[in-house]
Amino acid sequence: MLPVLCYHKVGPSGREGRFLNVEPRRLESHVRFFARRGRRFVAARDLAGLWPLRAVCLTFDDAYASTLEHGVSVLSRHGVTASFFAVARFVGATSSWDADRARPLATWDRLRDAQRAGFEIGNHSASHPRFADLDEAACAHEVAEAHRTLLENGLVPGSFCYPYGSRGPAAERALRNGPYPVALILGKRPARPADDPLAIPRVVVGYSDGLPKLLYKLHVRPLLGGTVPVPSAKLRG
Repeated sequence: MLPVLCYHKVGPSGREGRFLNVEPRRLESHVRFFARRGRRFVAARDLAGLWPLRAVCLTFDDAYASTLEHGVSVLSRHGVTASFFAVARFVGATSSWDADRARPLATWDRLRDAQRAGFEIGNHSASHPRFADLDEAACAHEVAEAHRTLLENGLVPGSFCYPYGSRGPAAERALRNGPYPVALILGKRPARPADDPLAIPRVVVGYSDGLPKLLYKLHVRPLLGGTVPVPSAKLRG
């Protein structure tokens, strides 16, 4: 199985608080843990084909300014890649969907800098709606508008990430007719090679998730839920 982790903000708690945030030193401890165990870091777009053995995928929703500042710094220091998912209409603005907890989002320049440094900037929709509440045409429009806007601003998204992890039958149909071979949802287990590539589950990482709790989420909780790894030829060496 392949751990696909879902982060949001990365910044000092004194500035970013605890909501959707992990401190840079905590992210660094996660990176060091996986690196010491020989995990290969891959971007979300890399999950379209055969998965490398012993891989891990770090993803960051919403492309907060703090994440592009502190998260990129941590990841670059260790020479690993990751995917940042931007909400096209709100780049350079704030995360208004967070209501009174809204925080600044990265600018186009910051996103382009990250892409030049080897990170993926993925599609997180045009306006961050709950896709389960939309019809197929609205879902397709959200994906297509964001895709076009990202391309117009010099970015090359290779995967899509559902806002809130929210999807339904209409969203599934829209994504199958869209431009992406990979789409990410939320789940409570690592991804399996047999998973639908347009519904790859991610484990959410929060402020209090030190290594013991992260390992619980990845290895113990799935067993309690009755999940069983499914072998597949999609894994490669």
